[in-house]
Formats: sequence, C-alpha cells, structure tokens
Amino acid sequence: MKFAFTLVTLALTATPVLADEMTLTSPMASETLHEGGLDMNVYFVEAEEGYEVIGTYTARAGAYAPARIQMLMQDGDSVAFGMPGVQDVLYSFERTGDSLHVSAENTGLQYASN
Repeated sequence: MKFAFTLVTLALTATPVLADEMTLTSPMASETLHEGGLDMNVYFVEAEEGYEVIGTYTARAGAYAPARIQMLMQDGDSVAFGMPGVQDVLYSFERTGDSLHVSAENTGLQYASN
C-alpha cells in the first residue's frame, strides 16, 4: 500500500503540464506551452508598474540556445504575436486582474492579401 501511495504521489508531482493554454494566478508560478515545435515556459513577477511577464523558449528540434521574451503587462492588457521560425502558431497573453492567461493557437498557414 505504501508503494502505491508513493507512485501516486510521484505521478501527481512530476507530471509536466502539456497544454496549449494556461492561466497563472501567482507570481513565480510557471507552466510550459508545447505548440508548433516550440516549448515556452512562462511566469510573472510583480513590479511597481504591473506584472513583468517572462517567457523562455526553445525549438524542440536542433541545438538552439534558449531565448527570452519579456514584457510589462497591466490589468486589461493583451497582446498576440508569432515567434521567429514558428509558422502557424499565434501566442496570446492577457492579464485580467490577478491572473495571466497565455495560449498558443495553431492557426494554419495564412497568406496576406489585398
């Protein structure tokens, strides 16, 4: 019985979050998005002017060094953008009150038109 309890405890604490959206509600709590061949870990810290949001990302294929994005977000702010070298994925960050919602949406290839 003790062995089964240990396995369940390990499974609950060691399971990575595999999602394409997350909501963070406390500083320094982090989660990771896995979309479009890119892994991005996101967390925030409180700053005088709002939340300092930090995302560290790297491509799953190849030997690329991790890179970082950093932005200040105040209550009600939202932003969406693509990442260099990652086609078809739109990353969105939205701060509402004490929470930060982040998503990675596979949009499919879109072409600009007149």
